[in-house]
Amino acid sequence: MKIKVFSSGSDGNSTVVIANNKNILIDLGITRKQIVENLETVGLGICDLDAILITHEHTDHIKALPTMLKEIGVPIFISRGTLSSIYDVYKASGKTKLVELIDKRFNDGSIIILPHEDNSFLYKSFNIGGVNIDVLPAFHDASEPIGFVIHEEEKKLVYLTDTGYVHETIWPVINNAEAYILESNHDPEILMASARPYNLKIRILSDHGHLSNEDSMVVLANVIGPSTKLVMHAHISQECNLTQIVELTRKKVFDSFGIDYSNIEFVILHPYPSKEYNV
Repeated sequence: MKIKVFSSGSDGNSTVVIANNKNILIDLGITRKQIVENLETVGLGICDLDAILITHEHTDHIKALPTMLKEIGVPIFISRGTLSSIYDVYKASGKTKLVELIDKRFNDGSIIILPHEDNSFLYKSFNIGGVNIDVLPAFHDASEPIGFVIHEEEKKLVYLTDTGYVHETIWPVINNAEAYILESNHDPEILMASARPYNLKIRILSDHGHLSNEDSMVVLANVIGPSTKLVMHAHISQECNLTQIVELTRKKVFDSFGIDYSNIEFVILHPYPSKEYNV
């Protein structure tokens, strides 16, 4: 499995995952030009994509969606709440051509709604050409945000950002993955001392906001295992976090859990491309 993060953070989010020779793009929160340029660095073009996964409707995750809807017919996997929210925003702003295009793509089956399990907030898994994908519930101030577990044979990548907490129900699903892309958004003390409006601070700290460094590390401490080789700290706030604090918090939490993390590579993600990783 190959992973390259094109951008991570409030300026835009997009990641490509290559598994079982299928090319999967998670989120479109940067420009089409940036997506094309980054795909080229891993030897791909837009026409080589096999699927697009959308986590939620915020602009830093769907910026290039209008362009991509017009340009390619690749399947787009999305939650019902996210699609409804996008549709309503386009409709309210008078973007009739985009509304018509969403209608057409939905009717021809190339926009695919991810359904829930019966009587559960968990989702049914789906398959892209032999790549099995589990859908994770996220908790954010969006209509129906989600994350993903992408499987390649026995290996798996957990992708979960933009969530105020990680429900313990999904810990067994994300346990002992080879790679994690998990939000480590802010340090609460820096956030509260920042010039951001008080209501924004409270929103970020809430269960439907963003994971703090410590909350993120506690989740990781409970789910990483012998197979884990790569942890990528994602969606880091440029105003309310510091690389050094992320690293110090990780050490404090992992040491308190008695975890040996000497064989794990840790990566701090930024609003610019990471290198390509193989797991």
